[in-house]
Amino acid sequence: MDKQYFIEWVSELQKTYVRSEQIKAVLSQVDLIAIVGPTGVGKSAIIDKLGFPYVISDVSREKRPNEKEDMSYHFRVDYLEIIKDINDGKYAQFLISKYSEFYGTRIASYPESGPCTMAVIAQVVPLFRELGFRSVEAICVMPPSYVEWMRRITKIRPMDLLGRISEARQSILMAIDDPQYNFVLNDDLDLVVEEIKAILKGEEVDEHRAQLAYDTANTILKRIGDEPEDL
Repeated sequence: MDKQYFIEWVSELQKTYVRSEQIKAVLSQVDLIAIVGPTGVGKSAIIDKLGFPYVISDVSREKRPNEKEDMSYHFRVDYLEIIKDINDGKYAQFLISKYSEFYGTRIASYPESGPCTMAVIAQVVPLFRELGFRSVEAICVMPPSYVEWMRRITKIRPMDLLGRISEARQSILMAIDDPQYNFVLNDDLDLVVEEIKAILKGEEVDEHRAQLAYDTANTILKRIGDEPEDL
């Protein structure tokens, strides 16, 4: 099946997709920790260090150089099988991104209960909040500074860079506009993991560090502007 036709077909299926009662029952026992942040901020390292079950999403996009099959994502090209799974009600959620790529999670990827983590784009957080999870905690991770972020993303392939920056812009904007987000600064992996664990327990966190993370988010937005040519 042609990828463009697949994307168009799934876009239509998305409008009428209804999750089964079984899926709703599973998700009602699951606490989702949604890790959001610009590319290169260290989301994967944080998730590994947290040690909670990781929900692996199915995606239609190409694998990036630092990603591993069935560890970062399930990179799918078997489009008819995806559509069959959708029709069989096996997906907890799915969507087509603004770049016309499929992203979805099958219910089999979630634990039966308790916490789990997922690196997500901010675009899907409102959707996850409507899926009936026992709880959804949105964490926005920021780099130590704009300069450090620029240094990290210069390693990205030029053909991917503008798209990744645009995705970062959207995620940061949505996080800033959403009062339910917690902002954390990833300048020390052990420290940021402890801060996230404190947030999950409802404990107090260092307000100064949280403010630094929030300020860094605003700085990045100002520096990258509204369009790619603003860089």
